[in-house]
Amino acid sequence: MPYKFNPLTGKFDEVGSGEISQQIVNNFIDASTTVQNIQDGSGWSLPGPYTNEANAALGGVGIGQAYYDNGGTVRVRLA
Repeated sequence: MPYKFNPLTGKFDEVGSGEISQQIVNNFIDASTTVQNIQDGSGWSLPGPYTNEANAALGGVGIGQAYYDNGGTVRVRLA
């Protein structure tokens, strides 16, 4: 079967007979919902404000996780 790159999943999908399966519809809806949540901010929250990494750690921010400081700058906890 031939394959086609799917930019929503970053993978190659089998190209079938032209039918649209329920899985294809579900994948599209999931990807669309994720994009919408990022755009309107409803799917995530950014912890903060924290004055420094130590306070972010005390507040439960994990290493590699984003947070914002007192000035509104988004930072990533490194240690």
